[in-house]
Amino acid sequence: MFNLKKQHTPSPHSKLIQELNDNARTTENALNELNRADERHQQSETAHKAEHITHRGKSVAHWLNSYWSRLVNLIVNHDGDDVKEVVDGRVALDATIHPTLNDRLEYDFDQFEKKVNDMLSVVSLQPFLNKYGNFTKALQAALDLSKNRPIWLYIPPGGYTLRERVRIYKNTHITLQAGATIKRGFVGSMFVNGDSNESFTGYNGHGNLIIDGQGTIDSMGHEIKQQCSIFGFAHASGIIMRDLTLKNVCGGHALDCAGNENVMIDNVTFEGFADYVGDRWFSAAVQVDLMRSASNFGAFGAYDHTPTRNITMQNCKIRKSAELGGYPRAIDSHTSTDGVLYSGIRFLNNKVYDCTEWAVSGNKWQDVFVDGNTFENCSGGVRTLLPSVSSVYTQDKNGNPTGRVNKTKRHTITNNKFINMSVDHAIQVYGRKGYQTIDHVAIKGNQIDGTTRHGIHVSDVKHFVIEGNNMENIGHHGVLVTRSTRGKVHHNTGRDIQGNGVRIEEGNCDYVSVDDNTLEEIGFSGISVSGDSDYVQVDKNTIMNAGKRGDDYDFILFMDGVKNSAVRNNTAIGKTGRYGMYLTSKCSSIQHYGNRLKGAGKVSALNDKSVDPIRTVENIT
Repeated sequence: MFNLKKQHTPSPHSKLIQELNDNARTTENALNELNRADERHQQSETAHKAEHITHRGKSVAHWLNSYWSRLVNLIVNHDGDDVKEVVDGRVALDATIHPTLNDRLEYDFDQFEKKVNDMLSVVSLQPFLNKYGNFTKALQAALDLSKNRPIWLYIPPGGYTLRERVRIYKNTHITLQAGATIKRGFVGSMFVNGDSNESFTGYNGHGNLIIDGQGTIDSMGHEIKQQCSIFGFAHASGIIMRDLTLKNVCGGHALDCAGNENVMIDNVTFEGFADYVGDRWFSAAVQVDLMRSASNFGAFGAYDHTPTRNITMQNCKIRKSAELGGYPRAIDSHTSTDGVLYSGIRFLNNKVYDCTEWAVSGNKWQDVFVDGNTFENCSGGVRTLLPSVSSVYTQDKNGNPTGRVNKTKRHTITNNKFINMSVDHAIQVYGRKGYQTIDHVAIKGNQIDGTTRHGIHVSDVKHFVIEGNNMENIGHHGVLVTRSTRGKVHHNTGRDIQGNGVRIEEGNCDYVSVDDNTLEEIGFSGISVSGDSDYVQVDKNTIMNAGKRGDDYDFILFMDGVKNSAVRNNTAIGKTGRYGMYLTSKCSSIQHYGNRLKGAGKVSALNDKSVDPIRTVENIT
């Protein structure tokens, strides 16, 4: 930038002359620089390129090329009425010249389609059906588009038969529209997310998948009686499956979910399952698995023991179909590897009917949330567990036995309804005796009406709360606590329980509190504690008509090995039991006072044979 002096000093005269001379030099320099810039501009090869000048939204070069091509091919004096093709019409939008007008139009359309394809492509299956005349080939051809770009494929209403396995690739959204039904017409599983020669690690496979719509996929297990699964997905991050009906699976799973993360299964109906051979008694509608071996997931690898994590199954129905019976399990894991856990398992607001095994069975699950579900006419309800130390599922990644079992934590089972569990318990959380515990367990607000075995069972658990559950028509114990420590069983209600209302057993049940429960019409003892346990507190419970099934049961019973514990402020009502409270001779240091036992028991209200009983409210020092 050049600046001239604008305010001059008239006196002294010499100062004025100096300022004028400076301005003259500055002006001369500016004019010289302007002249040099003009010369550079004139000599530059790119200063005046037509591509750099815009006219009517396009470059001048575009217009020049277009008009030049049209001029070259111009038919002079064409009047628009003769039969000759106007050569001008063969010039495409990018000024290229084509043999015929049809070639030019196809070329322009291809260029336009290419631009659209750079974005998400919405694809209808119908053109592929028209081209191939075969549903399987048409579907695979449409899905192959996703190898190059994201696609959203619409399958229109109609009946279709799949003749061989179809492969789905990353960034694919399939919408099976209402009225569309895909039936299996071959032996084998129907859909997998990858080719057999591919190999992925972690969650780096074909992910970002959405399968939705209101259509139906029928595996036809009532006619094709060889094992299959509908979907087998592995090594993926991001799977959404919603609003579908998946039916009639034989032997396998509706979804085999092996080594995936961030999975959502929402409002899907799973109906109909058959096990003709008799070796798939454990199959689940949704299997939560890890990439352990080809025998677990055979479509492709790698088998790096990647576990499934962060999976939510919600608002689904699992039931019989018109053709086949119910699934053994709704959701399940049964394989595992040492040092690898499944985590972030959420099973919410589902309705599960007629399962022939445990409806929910989670092996080595961590951060589990089972809430708001209904289980009806199932063999068993919800079970989370650890594997046996001698099983192959405690081996390391190289197949070597470890002799250990991994701990899991944070199991929450709340607000579920269990109706008629025909073989097993409604709820079981099961660690491994002598090896490992499951920690931080909350079982709250469940309604249990009808079990063949226990209402709630925790075994080898540490830090647990069993609270606010309602139990009725229980075939064995209402609440069974086995070798579990630092927990509370409180604010529960139970009636018509054939076994003990609450049983604490087999020792190692230190620091367990049983308080403020209401138990009514109990076959065995109302509250029974046995085994070497310290600091068991039984307080403020109300027990009505316990001991109905024999003369050896009591309202409250402390047996051999219990010590440094307390029984306080409980109420026993009824003449059905042997004693209102019975403390055996091998109990010691049991504090008991304030219990309302008058009139309870057929023999007597109280039988205290314990060693060093504490019968006062004084501090124990």
